Amino acid sequence: MSTDSLNARVDPRRSRALCIAQAWAIAVLSSLPTSEVQAQAVCEPFLWMQERLNFNAAKDQPRVSSIESFHFDSDTESLIRGMTGPVGSDIDFLVRYVPNHHRGLAAMVRLGLKDKTPQPNGLKISVECYLLRALEFQPSDVEVQKIYATYLARLGRNDEALVTFEQIEKLAPDDAVIAYNMGLLLAEKRDFERARMYAKKAYAGGIDFPGLRDRLARQGQWR
Repeated sequence: MSTDSLNARVDPRRSRALCIAQAWAIAVLSSLPTSEVQAQAVCEPFLWMQERLNFNAAKDQPRVSSIESFHFDSDTESLIRGMTGPVGSDIDFLVRYVPNHHRGLAAMVRLGLKDKTPQPNGLKISVECYLLRALEFQPSDVEVQKIYATYLARLGRNDEALVTFEQIEKLAPDDAVIAYNMGLLLAEKRDFERARMYAKKAYAGGIDFPGLRDRLARQGQWR
């Protein structure tokens, strides 16, 4: 399957490459590595920075922006080069201060997938453990949950990914990105009736990528 992507429409201060948190989550589910399923990570104790900032809190944005200016420019987010060392080191620094930094976590996930390793150079723990730590910090952060669910799918852990998306759906029942990803996962499981239902919900919600619809159509399941 071809990989889909979506440009997010969000708060201007975060929109620069939001092709990465909410947007990135639209599914990179397409190329599921079913032959290389990775087991759940075992997370070791991890030292956060003394100051921990919430990416969603307006009061924390000045400090978040300050840290980004030294460790997370467009080249770092695009995985081209780090600002102070390896890309992974700068992203690690960012998310130890801002555990639920959506674009930082999404960039970290893409780095792990690009380098084909659960712990790319510069990271102190595995990608999955950073995501789990972010969810411990902000359990109801829907964007972090989307990133985590999508990462699970890319690791071939489709059942876990689907369960995670189902849990997220309870928090954001009208989210078209969640519906699209659930449709892809259900199509993968050949649960075509539910896949079609979520596909229609996703397209009604504004998703314009044809991948899910085309996949169902190839199976004679789009109507």
